Amino acid sequence: MKLVVDSGSSKTDWAIISQGKVLSCFQTKGFNPLFFSKREMKQLLLDHKQIQIIIGHVRQVYFYSPGFSHVDSRNRLHDTLESVFKESSIYVESDLLAACRSVYHSQPLFVSILGTGSNTAFYDGQSMQKISPSLGFILGDEGSGASLGRTLIKDYLRKQLPEDIYINFSKAHSISLERVLSSVYQEEYPNRFLASYVPFLSKYIAHDYTQSMLRKEFQKYFELHLLLHPMHADFPISFVGSVAFFFQDVLRQIALENGLKVSEIIQSPINTLLEFHMRD
Repeated sequence: MKLVVDSGSSKTDWAIISQGKVLSCFQTKGFNPLFFSKREMKQLLLDHKQIQIIIGHVRQVYFYSPGFSHVDSRNRLHDTLESVFKESSIYVESDLLAACRSVYHSQPLFVSILGTGSNTAFYDGQSMQKISPSLGFILGDEGSGASLGRTLIKDYLRKQLPEDIYINFSKAHSISLERVLSSVYQEEYPNRFLASYVPFLSKYIAHDYTQSMLRKEFQKYFELHLLLHPMHADFPISFVGSVAFFFQDVLRQIALENGLKVSEIIQSPINTLLEFHMRD
């Protein structure tokens, strides 16, 4: 049996496949090795009942994860998986490769993750070329849920939101400056905390404030991660992630204005990723 895992900062999809069939699927919270020690990762795995059940039966583990470019976190994850799935061959890959494999249809293309974070690559079915470094939610992640949430929270705390948005946000989320600073600078998963406010924006997607924010973020994303590539107009781009999926009308419009061809936008790569591994 194969275990295929697509992990992001907010959620992780797990699937067991055998002889070309999907035996079971389940979902857990995000599993980003940048934020965990070996002990913490091992405990998270061993404490989950569905993972406990499959440990002795899995022979191959394909784990796609954010934070892959950080060598120490990648090694921690690989060592942790080896210590838990002792009878299995372990393959740790980037979540960006999972996105690429999930939207590849025999033709080269650009692939972008726009979820809690953001990342982009060019993929030809064999090799993946990253366009620019993923710098995380503090230095980068333009167009992502963390970046959108950061802008919303800053505008709220500085009382720069339109009055109706400010009132509705205050009713929906009782947060203080102290709570925000603690969540961002002291607690775990600050990027997940910031991205958690994106569903509020989706409720007001037609509002001028939200439209302006989305346009600025997506334009910045394209300028920094795609338009600098000499072949950006020669190949289509596909998007993977909740931000791209729920705000796809604006995303498609900004892409069109920049002369980019959008191929497809999917919320989660797990289903088509499983098709790839069942062919393998």
